[in-house]
Amino acid sequence: MLVLNNKINSWKQIIRFELHTLLRTGTLPALLLIILSAGTAAVLFGHHIRVHQLNTLDSIRIDYSIQYDKLYKGLSADTSTPEGKAAYISASHPAVIDYRLHKTVAHPPAAFSGLSVGMSDMTRYYVPVTVKETYVPVEEKINNPLHLLTGNFDVSFLIIYLLPLALICTSYNLLAQEKEQGTLSLLIIQKGGIADLLFLRLLIRYAVVLCCVLLLTLLSITLTQTASFADTLSWLLISAAYLAVWTGIIWLLLSWNAGTAVSLITMLCAWMFLLVVLPSLFNFRLNHADTDENTAILASLQREIEWDTWDMPQQQVLDSFYAVYPVYRNSQAYDTSASSTRRMMAYYDLVSRRMQRLTAQATINRIQGIQQINHSYQYNPAVYTQALLNSVAHTDIADYAYFQQQTALFRQQWKSFLYYYHFNDKKFSADDYRILPVYHPSYRPDSRKLQLQGVCHLLLLAGGLLLTGTFLLRKNHTGHRI
Repeated sequence: MLVLNNKINSWKQIIRFELHTLLRTGTLPALLLIILSAGTAAVLFGHHIRVHQLNTLDSIRIDYSIQYDKLYKGLSADTSTPEGKAAYISASHPAVIDYRLHKTVAHPPAAFSGLSVGMSDMTRYYVPVTVKETYVPVEEKINNPLHLLTGNFDVSFLIIYLLPLALICTSYNLLAQEKEQGTLSLLIIQKGGIADLLFLRLLIRYAVVLCCVLLLTLLSITLTQTASFADTLSWLLISAAYLAVWTGIIWLLLSWNAGTAVSLITMLCAWMFLLVVLPSLFNFRLNHADTDENTAILASLQREIEWDTWDMPQQQVLDSFYAVYPVYRNSQAYDTSASSTRRMMAYYDLVSRRMQRLTAQATINRIQGIQQINHSYQYNPAVYTQALLNSVAHTDIADYAYFQQQTALFRQQWKSFLYYYHFNDKKFSADDYRILPVYHPSYRPDSRKLQLQGVCHLLLLAGGLLLTGTFLLRKNHTGHRI
């Protein structure tokens, strides 16, 4: 017990001395000022994007409520007047319901989406769902080319790119400085070895940087006021594990026992390789140009298929529909009068199925591309961490792929609901308005499991680096036991 108390007191003295040294030299205040200033700007930037997305979704909900109330009132309109009759027809016709009361499915921004913007500013987070599936973009926004080139400055960027630099700038001379100042031999004589002392000093820097992450996370939680404990814990664990990897890299490079300049250059080269070169190599390896994914080409193909399908005989179009949906074949199955919408529904469905056959290979390629990216994570800790942070924020490419799957499922539900009215000549009543399908947003169910696996992978990598560095450091490179 006495030995343990002596060690604890010794550690306390070292921590106080190290913090005092960092404060006296101005290193720690400058580091905290840069990190917290940049981090605050990143938090505010991400919060602005999140609020904009929430306002957009609120606007969509308000517009839908207005349209709903207007149509619903038409069910009780006075049909003795032309205006009332037109309002009633609009309120009860399934085609009007599909056009004016179609659902807009959304991938709402999560609490941490402002900290890791990910794909949220590039991928559509809401999609209007109607019977007609269209590949023509409903709206296109003008993007700033410089913004597309540089990306977003969010907290995840700060954690992945800038905080490792902060660790490098404050740790590269931990061992070399002792040698150059002539205190290394004295420490070896007094303590018999300095591995524990060096590791404690490095751990202090790691703890200071991690505290900055905690402060920025708390600032974001204060702004959003919606973060859950599980998301907060996952975010902090991923950040801590990633910074632990960089602590292990620095520890390994320190164990080489090189000079100050050599250590700094080596660590910066490692930073360049892991954060610039390696991701670029994987991006070059996985980036396959696929013109079928171009929106303009898809829209052009859809128009050609629409024209070709429209020229087909009406009975052929209907037969194609009933082959897939035999339940709707009844005594009026081939009614193509002006008041019937059967042919139009069959036409939309056939166009959609023909487009799906054309884009099937592109969909397979996209799924395979995501799988290849996932397999590359174990070799690329920076990209892996970005994906994990995006997973907490639900802004990863896999999250939007899941959203597209949910959208497709809901579109099928919406079509099945309206087909009942179209193919049975049934009009909408007040009760039918109350049973309109409702989309319930959801996130990937396996996100938490993948985050836990990622944290374990990063911690194992950090542990391996630390153990290797400790082994090398304890070897006598200079003829002294260090």
